[in-house]
Amino acid sequence: MKKAANETVAQPADAEAALARKRRRAGKLECELGLGLGLLGLIASRLGQLWIAFDVFSQFSLQFALVTAAFLVGRFMPRLRLLTAFVIITAGLAAIGLWPHVATKYARVLDTAKSGERQLKVASFNSWYDNAEIDAVQSEIERIDADIITLVEIGPQHRQIIKDLSGRYPHHVECFSVDFCHMAILSKLPILSGNGRTGWKGPPIITAQLGPEAGNLLVFGVHTIRFPHSRAQFNQIAGFVELLSATPGRKLVMGDFNATPYSRIIQTLEQNLGLVRLSGLPSWPSMLNLPQVAIDHIFVTPGIRQLESQQIGEPAGSDHYPVSVQIAVPLQ
Repeated sequence: MKKAANETVAQPADAEAALARKRRRAGKLECELGLGLGLLGLIASRLGQLWIAFDVFSQFSLQFALVTAAFLVGRFMPRLRLLTAFVIITAGLAAIGLWPHVATKYARVLDTAKSGERQLKVASFNSWYDNAEIDAVQSEIERIDADIITLVEIGPQHRQIIKDLSGRYPHHVECFSVDFCHMAILSKLPILSGNGRTGWKGPPIITAQLGPEAGNLLVFGVHTIRFPHSRAQFNQIAGFVELLSATPGRKLVMGDFNATPYSRIIQTLEQNLGLVRLSGLPSWPSMLNLPQVAIDHIFVTPGIRQLESQQIGEPAGSDHYPVSVQIAVPLQ
């Protein structure tokens, strides 16, 4: 009877120990799996340098890094591992989305235009082809008040905006008559010539040659194919690099590149052409006002200086945020 009594006393203790062990193990395997997936995503994002098909993963390098860090921290927590990882991921995604808003609110003046330079505010805005908020788009363009702005995905319902803004932007180039070239460049300064181009090995582009008032600046508006079509996207960029390499003069290149600074697509432009990227803030998607990836960019050729840190605007019904920056262009 004594032995039986001891056994009945030990059973609750054994059950409690087993429950404690179960609690210690809870979420460990799931965190290890999440950590592995995050690491695989990071590795895949770098493999795009070798196999372009993997470049699609580079668009989400920040998110993969966040997932990796979150599950790594969760793995070594004594308890509530999955909850910890979930909180870190949620807070991290929110921080990425808030970053461009904070950077815009506290935009920094980097320098001022010097004698012999023309200060210009330049902007790029993918207004989304099916965007029905026409008045909001026009109001946002007016609010940005750029000297030169590239508009991407101009739907038929948006084209009246260009006429309505003719007082503010007396000079413009559009390519609506060219298949799949839904772009326009609006300028406060004279445009000497311009055209649109599609159906070649490069992406849809629009160009505007400005006069001496803007240092004879040549403006390119660009809209590449979107991921996951990384191979076609890279071929477009390769063709664009050839065109820019054969085109002399100072250049301003901006638009929707559907690629982040971590991608081989953007690095090809920077490394092969020596273009200076002035952008990097997340600009897509606009849902929840927390953009996650930087795919709208502004590039300049060396010699053109950045005067103010990049800013984003308001989406005005688009899935993109407009991006803008102040530059100084030499007049000689």
